[in-house]
Amino acid sequence: MGSNRGRRGIFVTGTDTGVGKTMVSAALLLGLKRRGRRVGAMKPVETGCPAGGGGLVPADGVFLRETAGMDDSLDLVAPSRFALPLAPMVAAEQEGAPVDLDSVMDAYRRLSWKYDFLVVEGAGGLLVPLCCGAATRPPPALHRPSPYFIRDLIKEMGLPAVVVAQPALGTINHTLLTVEHARKEGITVLGIIINQCDPPGGTIAEKTNPDVLRRLCPVPVLGVLPYNASPSPETIGEAAVRYIDFSLF
Repeated sequence: MGSNRGRRGIFVTGTDTGVGKTMVSAALLLGLKRRGRRVGAMKPVETGCPAGGGGLVPADGVFLRETAGMDDSLDLVAPSRFALPLAPMVAAEQEGAPVDLDSVMDAYRRLSWKYDFLVVEGAGGLLVPLCCGAATRPPPALHRPSPYFIRDLIKEMGLPAVVVAQPALGTINHTLLTVEHARKEGITVLGIIINQCDPPGGTIAEKTNPDVLRRLCPVPVLGVLPYNASPSPETIGEAAVRYIDFSLF
């Protein structure tokens, strides 16, 4: 593992599903583009894809490709797609089509050579399983652990991570656990981006959690994105520039 270490890019993971990783990934893409970077995006594994156009349509992959302004095939941007809205390993088992990690890594290498910086969005959090058992074409290029989780994909890609969290109650525990596990696994965590993906409730937890995480977490809070009621490239890009610290990218 780690053959791609040194590549310029970031892996966007989350404390859970539904925390707004796609929105944060789009914000990173647009903020970096405004700084003159030639950026590309990738959603290696996407579930819950509806049928259309003769195949499965990866909504997140399509959105990220359009946000980045890429002309690459969806087979590169979102190489592994499943219809069921489940963890990738479970969706793959139910649909009888295992996650092809070799295809995912082939797509990653091709995109990482083409773009100056690659934003890769994961599925759920670090311990979301992708497969359990062999998922490589024989002979395997390298030994992969089984079961194989999102954390293992981050390590194989050799990318640092950004953790997306919500400001709501419970995020302190979820965020600290995610960061601690990543660091123990040898993953560099650049920082946390707190994303208000739901309309704010005005709770004390929402108001205090960002500062609590700044005090307790061993990695920096890179930004706190407010709720975006009308997301568009313009509003997402403006929020990125205003609320995210890009000095570490």
